[in-house]
This record gives sequence, C-alpha cells and structure tokens, in this order.
Amino acid sequence: MTEIGWEAIDGAAFAAFVLSLVLCLAFVVTQRWHGRFTHDHMNGPQKFHKTAVPRIGGLALALSYAAVTPLLQPELRALWILVGLAGLPALLAGLAEDVTRRVGVKWRLGATMGAGVIFALLTGYVMDKVDLPGVDWLLGFYAIALLFTGFSMGGVANAVNIIDGFNGLAAGTLLILFGTFAWVAHQVGDDLVFQLALLFAAVVLGFFCVNFPLGKIFLGDGGAYFCGYLLAVLGVLLPARNPEVSAWTAILICAYPVIETLSSMSRKSRREGHSVGQPDRVHFHMLAYRHYARRIVRAKRASHLRNPATSLVTWTLPVLTTLLVMASYRNPALSAAFFFLTAYIYGQLYRVMSLNAAHLPLRLARLL
Repeated sequence: MTEIGWEAIDGAAFAAFVLSLVLCLAFVVTQRWHGRFTHDHMNGPQKFHKTAVPRIGGLALALSYAAVTPLLQPELRALWILVGLAGLPALLAGLAEDVTRRVGVKWRLGATMGAGVIFALLTGYVMDKVDLPGVDWLLGFYAIALLFTGFSMGGVANAVNIIDGFNGLAAGTLLILFGTFAWVAHQVGDDLVFQLALLFAAVVLGFFCVNFPLGKIFLGDGGAYFCGYLLAVLGVLLPARNPEVSAWTAILICAYPVIETLSSMSRKSRREGHSVGQPDRVHFHMLAYRHYARRIVRAKRASHLRNPATSLVTWTLPVLTTLLVMASYRNPALSAAFFFLTAYIYGQLYRVMSLNAAHLPLRLARLL
C-alpha cells in the first residue's frame, strides 16, 4: 500500500461510522412500518427493556460494511471483500432468526462455524499453532487446522451473541476489543490488521451511538454473529501474520466473551432438563444488573438507567484484559497465565454476585 497506518483509512473509517449511524437512525425512525417483523419484544428470560425495539442493527452494520468497500486501498479492499463474503452465512442466519424467530440454535451455530471455514479457505489463514505441545502437532495437518479454525471462529461469534444483553454491552465490549487488537497490531507493525481493527470499530461505533445508553436499536442475532465473526477474524489474522504474537494473546483479548460462554455451557450442562442452547437469567451481566446496577441507580424514576449502568460495570472485564494484553502480548506463557487469572477473577465475582442474588430482593424492597 502506498499509505500506512491511520492516514490510509481515515476517510473510509469516518464514512463507515456515519453510514452505520445514519442507517441505525433510519431503522429507528421507520420502525412503525417494519416493526411487526423486526421488533424485539419484552417477553423472555433475557429481556430487560421496557418497549419493543428494532433488532436489525446487524443489517445496518452489514450495509455500511459493504458501502465503504470502494474507499479502501487495493490490498486492504481485497481482504475486506473476502472477509465480508465469508461472513455472510453468520449474518444471514442471524438476520433470519431476527425476523422469523424460527432458526434453531444448531443451524445458527453451524452457520457461524461455516463462516470461519469459508474465511480460512478464501484467505488461506488458519489457526495452525496455539502454543500447546501435541495440539500444535495435530494442527500441522491442514484439514484439522481448517476445522479447528471454523470451530473457534464460530465459538467467538456465538460468545458475542451471549453477552449481548444490555444497552451497549456487546457493542462497547467489541469497541474495546477491536481497539486492543489495533494496539497490538500497531506495536508489531502490522498495518493491515491495524487498519481492519479500526475499520471494524468504526462500523460498530455508529451503531453504538444509537444503542447506548437508551437502547433505541439492538444488534440482534445478525449483528452479534457478524460482529463476533469479525472479532474472530482478527483473532486468526494477528498471530498468523505475526509469529512473535502468540495465539494466547488473541485468546486473552477475547477472554471475557469466551469465558462467559464456557461458564454458561458448564452451568447449563449441569442443570437437568436444560439445554445448553436454552437461555437463562444467570449470565454474568444479569447478575451484575441485580447486584450492582440496581445499587448504583436506586431512584425508581431513573430505573431505566440501570440497563446501561450494567454495561458500565461489566466493561471492567474487557478493560482488565486489555491492560493484561499490554503487559504480555509478546510472552505466550504470561498471556496464558493472564487468561486463567481472568477466568479466576470472573469466577470469584460471579460467586459473590450469585450468593447475594437470593438476598437482594429483600434489600431492594427496603430501598425502593
């Protein structure tokens, strides 16, 4: 490329932000015409909003992603197009669920994993090293590396969908994580990943401005899967293009949504008669809502602010992992240790919040 760094993409990034913002606002303004198809209603164990809200933020993100393609320089544009094409199964499966509510969990999981496999086939980038003896030997076989890449990318995409529970929570987390990937890429001189990360962030930022703090539009499954897929793309590209960066760095960057997903799967698998794909009301962010947000915003007349307050509290986890990444991105063992430290901190916080959750209603009754 003839230009490097931010100067090569500032115009495209600004356009991506504006387009995403305008499209999200347009969907909000026109919801009376499409709302019966696109509204996310209030019934369900994971619903914390008070009115019906459009859940097609993913469509706005995808359209803005496509629209900025001509503004990119040739090398970046080529990869941008391949990334977008490969992500279509994840996006379309999610959007289909947003509109019909009839696409099963297994189909959506398969679509996100399929997107990962297509990405690897189109770009040639696979996860063939994770700095674990034995596992790296297995990943030396291309077919295994290809399947592992699809599985891992699908897992990250679904992880972002799982944390999408409050105004700004998923989008804000994505902005933090995209920024972390951009910082590491800048440190190792990888302009391509640096630019991709900032462009992804610009696309999400436009949506974020409409979603936080008042939740006028939601990502929906389409947006969560597509953005989670974009996060996974960076997780594959950064260590694949930069041997000095361990795969554990990418894992540590994504630690919060990944740990939340693993915790959720473990919890649900132990519950008799409860499917792993079935929603419940005890995710980390839901406990944070009951344990912290209700305490921060005590006034009943301001109860609508408890929703975004939950995101402010929960963002401390991705901020923590960002700080840990800055201290360890060149050291695989330290990055791995910090990942398990994050898991331990998550577990301790979860335990404290879950122990107090049973007693919180009585205390709140006295306060309110």
